[in-house]
Amino acid sequence: MDTMTRPYTICYLNVSAECHIDGDFGRLPEAAPATEIFRQRWLDMYADATIYGAVTMALFTAGRVVELPKAKHTYSCEDYAAPCETCRYYVCISPDGGIAYDSPTIEVRSRGVHGIIHVLTEDISDDYLEYLREQGISYIFCGKEKLDPVLMMEKLYSKFGIKKAIISGGAYADWTLLPHGLIDEIKTMLVPVVDGDPHSNTLFKRFEGDESQPVALSLADVERVEGDGLMITYKPKNVREN
Repeated sequence: MDTMTRPYTICYLNVSAECHIDGDFGRLPEAAPATEIFRQRWLDMYADATIYGAVTMALFTAGRVVELPKAKHTYSCEDYAAPCETCRYYVCISPDGGIAYDSPTIEVRSRGVHGIIHVLTEDISDDYLEYLREQGISYIFCGKEKLDPVLMMEKLYSKFGIKKAIISGGAYADWTLLPHGLIDEIKTMLVPVVDGDPHSNTLFKRFEGDESQPVALSLADVERVEGDGLMITYKPKNVREN
């Protein structure tokens, strides 16, 4: 009997030795061996979905919407599943919309073709809903004015059959799930490079003004890999039963 209510979720990131998730550290040849192992193990996990925040998702799409035409129709706050020939997805956490799409699917390197699911709140405009439908993009409502991450993960499982997900940035998106017990593993590949970038983000970052909610972790594994990289696996102690 299936008792799952949400996807098994792995926060998986390639980071500098000071745990920056972005910056110039990947440019050095010393980062290449561990990074290649990171990419291969991503594929080996066979995740049903990859979850990104708005800034990261925009890197894989047409960027940000500049202006939308006025909607011809009004839409109720009902989830919409667009026709999709694949059962693997990229999920965009961007409740206020703003992401521009030029295709109903995304294909990146050797990951294959993925459909798209956009996560919204109910205060989104009809203009953006109509835009998503015209682009062939599925969407789900997860909260009225503020994102409900628990509801989001439940819907990804119940409506799209997503049993395993990778969340991989940005820092705000990663933190959105962690305090709610929605991340089962945190796996980071530390490459042997530091860059000291003052503008880089680390693994997790909460929005200014949000309540401080520290999360304790249990060390599950440390593995030294080719090229002096370290694959470190933690399991959050607040994880929800699933």
